[in-house]
Amino acid sequence: MSPEVVDEAILAQCGPYFFKVLRIVLDVAKALEVPKGGNIAFIGDRIKALVKAEKLESAGDLDQWAYSEVRLPQKRAADAAL
Repeated sequence: MSPEVVDEAILAQCGPYFFKVLRIVLDVAKALEVPKGGNIAFIGDRIKALVKAEKLESAGDLDQWAYSEVRLPQKRAADAAL
C-alpha cells in the first residue's frame, strides 16, 4: 500500500479538534481493510511523517497512541471550512 493512500486515509479521519491517535489508527485500519490482527504500525509511522511535514498538529508522545492526539492544523481547518 502506498504512503499516499495511507496519508489520504489518515487526513480524512482528522478534523479541527484533537482526536486520540489510537482512534485514528483503528479507523484508518478499518477504512484500508487491514485484516484483524494485521500489522498496523505503518499507520502510526505515517501519522508521525504527517506531523513532521506539518500536515497534522500533535499533542503528546506519538509512540503512545492512547495518550497522544492529532488534528488538522488550524489554518488548514479554517481553509477547509470555506
